[in-house]
Amino acid sequence: MDLQQFQTVLHWRHRRAGAAHALLRASYDPTTRQAVAVVSELADNPDDRGITDDFGSVANAALPVLREGLAPDIAAITWIAHFGAFSYVDPTGPETFTALTLTITADGYEDDLQGDRPLTAGQVTALFGGTQLAPVADALAALGHPR
Repeated sequence: MDLQQFQTVLHWRHRRAGAAHALLRASYDPTTRQAVAVVSELADNPDDRGITDDFGSVANAALPVLREGLAPDIAAITWIAHFGAFSYVDPTGPETFTALTLTITADGYEDDLQGDRPLTAGQVTALFGGTQLAPVADALAALGHPR
C-alpha cells in the first residue's frame, strides 16, 4: 500500500478560549481518497484549549491543511484524538487513541461526542498502512517545534 504521509503543528482558534495548537499527522490513500488524521494534544497548548473540548474547530482548521499537504480531493477522513505523557505537564495514564465521529453541518464539522471509540496503537498503525507513528517528541523535533 503506497500511502502519502503528512505532519505539521496545526494552529486553530478554540471556540471559547482563542489560539490553540496540536500535532497533526495524517495518511492518505490516493486510490480510495481516504485519509486518517491523528491529532495529538500537546502539553504546551493552554489547558483551557484542549482538542476534545472543541474537536469540530480542530477538524475545520485541519481540513484545508490536509487538502494542501496531501490532496485537494480527499473524500473522507477518519479523525483520531491522541493523548499520552506528551499531553500534560503532569502526565498520568497510558497513551490513548480515540476515533471520533464528527458530523458535517453547513458551518463545518461538529463533534457531538456520540459514537467515539477507543483504538489500539496497532489499529492506528494499520490505518497508516503498517507505518507506526513516530513518538510525539521525535515528530515535533523533525518539525522544529520546541518541546
